[in-house]
Amino acid sequence: MKEEIKIFLEKVPALHSKGKAIITLMYVLSFVGIIVLYFYFFNQIAWYMPIITQSLMALIVILIGYFHTKKAEHYREKYGRLAYQKYFYRYIIPLLITWYALFFHPLFVTGQSIFPIWIFPSWTPILLAIILFIMFMLVNLHIERAGFKMMTNGMDIYSIFPEEAPIVRGKIYSYIRHPLYLSLTLGCFSLAFLVNNYIAMICGFIQLIPCIFMGKIEDKELITRDGSTHMDYINDTAMIFPIRRIGGFLKLIFLLK
Repeated sequence: MKEEIKIFLEKVPALHSKGKAIITLMYVLSFVGIIVLYFYFFNQIAWYMPIITQSLMALIVILIGYFHTKKAEHYREKYGRLAYQKYFYRYIIPLLITWYALFFHPLFVTGQSIFPIWIFPSWTPILLAIILFIMFMLVNLHIERAGFKMMTNGMDIYSIFPEEAPIVRGKIYSYIRHPLYLSLTLGCFSLAFLVNNYIAMICGFIQLIPCIFMGKIEDKELITRDGSTHMDYINDTAMIFPIRRIGGFLKLIFLLK
């Protein structure tokens, strides 16, 4: 972790300054505050508004994700070694905050129960939430074991400096190309089951839309970098859900094999 943090700070040298680090924190908190207010006020208008607010937030994530990939080369050419720092403040922070807003939003949504207590035991949604949360944690563990580092890969440093990034294809990546998006989806549905309502579940499915969109963009970028090798990899693996190889995938996840 120390090495990843060191790499990240080399790419965002402004964070070495205490004053700029505080300003960055205020920027992040302000962004988070605006999104909290957005959900809080609009969700109260009608029962269906969480679906609309989640859909609009998903659209924002897609737009930021699309433009942040299109602008990477421009930033690299214009700003050189400071390219990622500019990119981080203008794209990465907004992308991460809006995406995690999609992730956590179901936890705060109310609606009709999926598992009414007169039919199912009261612990049914809690059990499902726990199972999905455990899988969420295990998938994250396997992502880290495969060589994907949250402070470097996860912060999209290599969108600006792709030549510095090894292409990860072993272990969990031999089953699915974008396990991080599977992780987010499992966690999001875990929260939806925890609150046990249909609207939260619909919000969970909406969160999946940017995952699929960004997965396709990343595959396209990797085809540019790695040509037919990545095309073969696409043909051999699922994007997010390893339906055809679910047995081997579950064995890997739970038995670390």
